[in-house]
Amino acid sequence: MIQKAILVLAFLLCTFFLASQEVNDPVIGSQQLAIVPFDYALDSSHQSIADIDTGFFVSPFSIKKFIEEVSYGKATIEGQVYDYRINQPPLFGQGYTNCFPIDDVIANQPDVDYSIIDNIVLMVHDTVSKSCAAGNSSFGRLPFTTSDGSFNFRRSGFRTQFYTPHEFSGISNSTVAHELLHSFGISYHSNSYIMKDGEFDIQAYGNLFDIMGLRSQASHPCALIKEQKGWLTDNEIRRVQGSDTLRIFPLEKTLPGQTQCVVIDLPNELDLQPNDELRFSKIYIEYRGLTGFDQRSIRRVQLNDGSNYTIDDPHGALIYGIDCQLNDDFCLPVLLDMHPEPMGGIGTSYLPHEASDAQLLINESYSVPNMDLNIEVINVVPGEYIEVVIDMGLVSAVEDTHLSDLQVYPNPAHDVIHVSGMGDTEIQTQIYNANGKLVLTGHNSRRIDISVLRPGTYLVEVIDSSTGKKSVQKIVVSR
Repeated sequence: MIQKAILVLAFLLCTFFLASQEVNDPVIGSQQLAIVPFDYALDSSHQSIADIDTGFFVSPFSIKKFIEEVSYGKATIEGQVYDYRINQPPLFGQGYTNCFPIDDVIANQPDVDYSIIDNIVLMVHDTVSKSCAAGNSSFGRLPFTTSDGSFNFRRSGFRTQFYTPHEFSGISNSTVAHELLHSFGISYHSNSYIMKDGEFDIQAYGNLFDIMGLRSQASHPCALIKEQKGWLTDNEIRRVQGSDTLRIFPLEKTLPGQTQCVVIDLPNELDLQPNDELRFSKIYIEYRGLTGFDQRSIRRVQLNDGSNYTIDDPHGALIYGIDCQLNDDFCLPVLLDMHPEPMGGIGTSYLPHEASDAQLLINESYSVPNMDLNIEVINVVPGEYIEVVIDMGLVSAVEDTHLSDLQVYPNPAHDVIHVSGMGDTEIQTQIYNANGKLVLTGHNSRRIDISVLRPGTYLVEVIDSSTGKKSVQKIVVSR
């Protein structure tokens, strides 16, 4: 366990320093691609130039449409698909680096204008059996010396084809989409914490809701990635410093000015698994509304006994631990499974699929270990928004002597609350907000109009006028 976590972090450290020039830079505007196919097989079985162009730029499921959706229109790709290269120096070896043309070949294609490109994309058609990855990419721009001069541009390579109309991910090719996001400076994968043998186990590629994780079930990258790339701005990110009730809108929709991510800076580091190196300094909360490229995300999971388990209600809050040990601006997301017990009571046949039910669902709460912090989902309007209560430990300034029969309801409340269990006793009612400020009072009333209150968490103090005994109950006001 310890070795595995150290290896994960060591990999991330290496990629971070190799790509530090661009890893935190926003990617905004048109990204110019030179797409250069190489035909080593020469067997007439390669995909046509028109199909490659359609997969990249034309289809409703194209890589271009995908990038425009996930960036809220802030980024796009343009470019040209060149003719197939033949009679090129042969490919040798196995592995990521030796299954694609070498840099000297990449930088010496006479019909490519290297001065205008942001990324060169290599499409390799080769039927020789090799242990080659379907795709790989640099984590940002690399220096090349070309016939046009010295330039920095990104490099991506693929040994795959495009699918019509799309593959299982809802995109013409999720491998291409995944690797192009890597080339934008995302040098890590979106992982998850899954409970295994009573301990949290880091699952590489384990976030099923993020294309930088398990891409077969996800399209959009998580909110942290969108923030790092400049697509999700401070206008859509709510940074919480105290107890509050928040409405979170789907991460997939273009909703400028609406809250699509909630960030909580933790008062101290959260160490969920002491046997590894991960330490979380923040929590991110997002809601995936299953729209756009994510609309197919009805999750059916195979269990260890071969049966299928369907996630009937996937709408809720996704909660991430964010590790920022590498750099204050460079953080890593780890999805936290809100239902760590084996799925279906049996467990999944592929361990990362245990995160399929990671959402915190309506009327469920998550108490952050060793902190006075609780997160509860109180309302869900599927595809539109969820409402979440952040409770950072409200403390009443008055002594609570507990009126045992007292009830304040409903909770959550909308426009009116009722007080019961006090018989004919004369009572005083005082309502305080999250900052301890008195916002409403009532005299001997069992029905209190709270329509003037903003959504949030409140303390209702009820005082028995004859004895002076009092009790305080916490309620949530939602709309």
